[in-house]
This record gives sequence, structure tokens and C-alpha cells, in this order.
Amino acid sequence: MAEQGHYGGRPGTRQGTYAAAPSGVLLASMNSNDPAQIAAMLQRALAKWATLTPEQRLLPDKPERHTAEVQRPERLYPADGLVLRVNTRDLPREKVIADWRSKAWNQDFAWFKKDEARQLLPEQPSVGAKQEAPALLAQRIARCHLVDNVRGQTSAFQPQDVEKAQFATEVLAVTGDVVSLRIEGETRTAAEGVWPVNDRWDASQPQPQKRGFETRLLGTAKYDLKRERFIAFEMVALGTRWGGTQYNRRADDLEPGPLGVAFTLVGDTPAEHVAPAYLRAYGWE
Repeated sequence: MAEQGHYGGRPGTRQGTYAAAPSGVLLASMNSNDPAQIAAMLQRALAKWATLTPEQRLLPDKPERHTAEVQRPERLYPADGLVLRVNTRDLPREKVIADWRSKAWNQDFAWFKKDEARQLLPEQPSVGAKQEAPALLAQRIARCHLVDNVRGQTSAFQPQDVEKAQFATEVLAVTGDVVSLRIEGETRTAAEGVWPVNDRWDASQPQPQKRGFETRLLGTAKYDLKRERFIAFEMVALGTRWGGTQYNRRADDLEPGPLGVAFTLVGDTPAEHVAPAYLRAYGWE
């Protein structure tokens, strides 16, 4: 289907926005982040859709018959666990960039199974009690969610890149079934190697590179013991990032700079049942 689109017939990426009929017939496509252009593309797609016959629009077989064969990552969504929205953005600094990059931000999601979420607070919560997060969970956050994807696509850190990953909760209050928590911790990831940092322009001539992110974690949360789930969660990771990766648009901004990451509780809506970018690194499959 993508081969019918705007990059068809040429080597390289097929990224972009595609509108297609269930049959696989392409209606329209383009690669743009301009809302007005995307809206115009969708209008063209709708006009083409109107010209198709029912046979051209649909597959000969009903898709429902094949649902069990489609192993999408969303099937692992922890409905009874903890799901966080993860937003990243650069923080104010002396180096001012007078284009879209100064306002860039990105979004991901972090998933925790029910038993993982429960491990974030003491087994017997009482005021003053503290609980160190399991190393596996702290390292997962450092590797998969404290990454510099502000301007574009990046990669997770490898286990050997984690130099520090620690955070703990402290019980501030217990009101009925609700436990109020304070969150505090630190992380540091650092990687060295040879890889490109300027999209396709240096892909054939990668050079020695360094990248990393050092943060301090601060936050608050509330856990309902009766419902066995978090009912509030707000945490920020503030720190310094350095280096770049092939597609994260840092080729001219490799020096250290401040970056912030915000973790907030999502609502249980299908629109936010989006798998984390690095779910495969979780080890759930």
C-alpha cells in the first residue's frame, strides 16, 4: 500500500501519513507535520473514497475472522496496572534556537503491570515508611523513558549504559484506603560508540559518539489499597542530556543541555492505549 504513495518507487523510508481503504487501495498520502496540509490530504482521500465501489473499498473476507492472528502490542495493555503519559521537552537555556526546535516536545507511554505498580510502595504502608523501587523497574524507566526524543526518533539505552537508576517512595499520609506518597530518585545513563547523528547525511560515515542523560526524579502519588491501583501520579525528571542519535535531530546540538520529562496518570480511554515505544525492551514478550 505504501508503495503506491508519495515515496513509492524510490529507495529509503516510506514514512508519512497514509489514508487507505480497508481493501488496501490508497486514497491519498503525504509526509508533512503541517495540520492544514494533512487536512487537505484527507479531503482528497475522502473524495477518492466516494468514487470507489463497495467491492473496491472492502476486502473479500471479513477482517473479524482474522482478529486472533493479529498480535498487536496493545494486547498487553495493563488495564489493572499503572499507565503513565510521558512528555519530553527541552528546558530554557542560554543557547536560543529560533525555529520549531525551540518549542518541540514529544510523547510516549509507560506501562507497569499490577504487581509492578504495587511494588512501588511499602507492603505495610505507614507514615514515614519508605520503599526502594525494584532495580528492574528503575532501570526500565532510565533506559526506555528517560531518552532524548524531544525533536524526533531515538533509541532506548542498553542495560550496560545504565550507571545509576534509583528511586524510592515515602509514605506521607494514610487516609482510609488512600496512601499518599513522595517520590525521589536519581538516574544516569551514558553510551559511547560509533553511530550517525545527522539523519541520512552521515549514515554511511558514522563517527565516534557519546550520548547520555543524567536526572533527578521528584514526584507525588496516591495509591488506593482497596482498589489496588494508583489514583494519582505526577513525577518529573529534570537533568542534563548530551549527544545525539541518527534521527533525533541533534546534529548541531550535541553539547550538554537541560531537558525535562513529565510522567502523569492517563485516563482509561482507548485513545491512550498506545504501547510504549520500547515495549520490546520491557521483556514482556
